[in-house]
Amino acid sequence: MVADGQFREDLYSRLSVFPTRLPPLRERRDDIALLAVPLLQRLHPGRRTKLNAQTLSCLQSYSFPGNVRRLRNILERASVLADGGTIRPGHLPEEVRCTPEVGGLASGELLPLDETERRYLHQSLRRFQGDKKALARALGISERTLYRKLSAHSR
Repeated sequence: MVADGQFREDLYSRLSVFPTRLPPLRERRDDIALLAVPLLQRLHPGRRTKLNAQTLSCLQSYSFPGNVRRLRNILERASVLADGGTIRPGHLPEEVRCTPEVGGLASGELLPLDETERRYLHQSLRRFQGDKKALARALGISERTLYRKLSAHSR
């Protein structure tokens, strides 16, 4: 950016004295719980807004493309929707919500394993906003394996 004239060289020189790498929030999922409390306190001073355990789990499984600012926006929206002071998964945006009924288990229905995997992969792909590389990494499989599974389920 300095070479393109988009950032002041003198400012860059001062800031680059001690370079610090801050990993994205998706690589620090345990930090979400630590960040949520002060963010909620700043959003609504004097109000005791909490996250329930399932909501925290949903947030920790989200890929956070916008990092901490995205977490703040999600919490602000959810806290407005939460009427009792506890943020529940239903208060979260659609792409962040967890869906515990994968495979039909919530309703007591058992599905074939192939159908369960198909539903799980498609829900996960929506949660990762189509980012197959990130999804494969989160699932602990290679991108090639993920593509093969998605291809097999789309036939």
